[in-house]
Amino acid sequence: MSRAMALEDLFKIERLSDFCLSSDGCHAWLVTKRINLDENKTSVHTYVLDCCSGDLRACSLHEKGASGICFSEDGQHIFYAADGQIYTANSDGTSSRCITHGRGGASTPHPSRDGRYVLFVRTLYEDPEVQKKSETTTPTLADIYRLQHPKANARIADGLMYRHWDSWTENKRNHLFIADVQTGEMRDLTPEAHDVPPIALGSNRDYDFSPDGKNVVYVMNPDAMTACSTNQSIYIQAMRGIEPVGEPECVSTTHANDTHPRFLSATKLAYCAMLEPGYEADAVRIKVYDMETRQTKLYLEHFERSVDSFVPVSETRLMFLAEDFAHVSLYELDLTKDHVLQLTRGRTYLSFAVSGSGRILARLEALNAPAECVSLEDITPFEPTFSWPEEVSGERVRYYTHFGQCLESVSLDRGQSLTFRGADGTMMEGWYVLPPDFDPSQKYPLILLIHGGPQGAFQDSFHYRWNVEMFASRGAVAAFCNPRGSTGYGHQITRDISCRWSDACPDDIMRFVDAVLERCPFVDPDRMAAAGASFGGFMINWLMGHTDRFKAFVSHDGIFNTEMSGYITDELWFNEHEFGGRPYECPEAYLRHSPHRFVKNFRTPTLVIQGEQDFRCFISEGVALFTALQYMGVESRLLYFPTEGHWVTNPANAFVWYSEVLDWLMRHISA
Repeated sequence: MSRAMALEDLFKIERLSDFCLSSDGCHAWLVTKRINLDENKTSVHTYVLDCCSGDLRACSLHEKGASGICFSEDGQHIFYAADGQIYTANSDGTSSRCITHGRGGASTPHPSRDGRYVLFVRTLYEDPEVQKKSETTTPTLADIYRLQHPKANARIADGLMYRHWDSWTENKRNHLFIADVQTGEMRDLTPEAHDVPPIALGSNRDYDFSPDGKNVVYVMNPDAMTACSTNQSIYIQAMRGIEPVGEPECVSTTHANDTHPRFLSATKLAYCAMLEPGYEADAVRIKVYDMETRQTKLYLEHFERSVDSFVPVSETRLMFLAEDFAHVSLYELDLTKDHVLQLTRGRTYLSFAVSGSGRILARLEALNAPAECVSLEDITPFEPTFSWPEEVSGERVRYYTHFGQCLESVSLDRGQSLTFRGADGTMMEGWYVLPPDFDPSQKYPLILLIHGGPQGAFQDSFHYRWNVEMFASRGAVAAFCNPRGSTGYGHQITRDISCRWSDACPDDIMRFVDAVLERCPFVDPDRMAAAGASFGGFMINWLMGHTDRFKAFVSHDGIFNTEMSGYITDELWFNEHEFGGRPYECPEAYLRHSPHRFVKNFRTPTLVIQGEQDFRCFISEGVALFTALQYMGVESRLLYFPTEGHWVTNPANAFVWYSEVLDWLMRHISA
């Protein structure tokens, strides 16, 4: 007999985080995470998969867990990171051997085609004396910042960016290293004072070897103030073994964001490219640079989807993922014709790998199903479709994992899509999930979830921080929509939010609410609540001053004073683009979209959530919002996490987060 999902269920799921596939398609390695709520710990586990038989075998590579696993070209060996070093082992995990040495961490290995060398990232202190000390002990803040008292714990900044997301940079930078696999000899390929790869706006791996091993490509932002710049650029470094030859050459053609470089051949290089400098959510296209002709060609210029990641299948063919409505679809690009074929539709594949034999391994999930490792078979390509309704393509999905089996006794609704007209008549999409033991003759409260970004989207996926099934578990209809600013619905809808945060988007959201009420007569319009984080938190703060239709709000790390946020956030380029300039250049634009101007209209009971280490939406925003609500005599509560950043990741804290949020919402909307 099925039952409602409990909070404990969410933490029992083994979470697939990464996988890699051998070039012959016969074997794969999987990395998962398990959460132990009682001990408040997360552990990493690894498996080796026989893709032919489907046999999945647990195989521990290191007592502290391994990450970044990848195969050598011949499939005979693997490389991985563990405990701050790079290791190699036989493809089955036996005969493990450490390659690197020294402290500073080592991550994301990538071997050359012949397996003789491996690229990886280390994070080093900029001060040579501090770095030398770090090789034997952990430097104190007094060491790092050369404070005049050894027991002081101050930090000093002389420029931007001195902090990012939820941590201080501590005067450290990423460096790209190369190591000789046999001798362990290492070289720092990027000793200059820039992060390689960059700490922001990058891909899963921003470097690559050419097939002949004579060149290395990597991404670096050369600008002095990276906090104001999205100028991630592509550099090619000639190599002789582990020794760089000459100076690296920048081949980027704009000052916009270029990432994910991959060699197609010894002389051709493909990478993901944006075209507008300063705009982190610009459409992502593909560029190919020819090292012989020194010419760059742009692909997908008029394609109405944005490339998420790609895999070279041959010198003339790529496969890539792209958000497609509320799903993520797989596509194929023919570089000789600049022609795209769509391979999947109507499912959410969040990552994939392709072997030389043509096997496609992917991570598949849905609103009611956590991530599983699957292979895609019997794919029939078709011309891309950007029209409603969204149909499901016919590929055959073979499941290799069954992590969702632990939810077999839990009632999970598949969810239903709902299209509606936005503020200007544009077709938009939302979804709603029904509660356990749903009875259409009854009346149910509604919980509306608003996504962050604003350039982002809620997808048909199993979200652990904002799990729609969890919000429906207490007896409410849970719903979300993708209003303007959302990704996956065409570039214009995404662009329409910039400089217009509070213009049409709130209307879009309320029109979705009306559409839900029209479609779902079982929803009680007098018992509605709304919750959101980041931009979703901003939108909650805006609705707080503009509508009384909701009985309760939850605002997680949302902007309250947009003008001040332009000075206190970490990535300054974001606000500069979103509001048309810096706060002192166009204060009226920031002020026009600021929720703090409407405090006198606040009436709705609100739970304010804030992480002290959130450097994106700083602590002052949550504290100010809570103070404003208290000033106005509005029932309110502050849930404050001193060790959390923009997200609540500690298992115990995440459990408390869900408990407080669901209790708050249901207390105000229950019958």
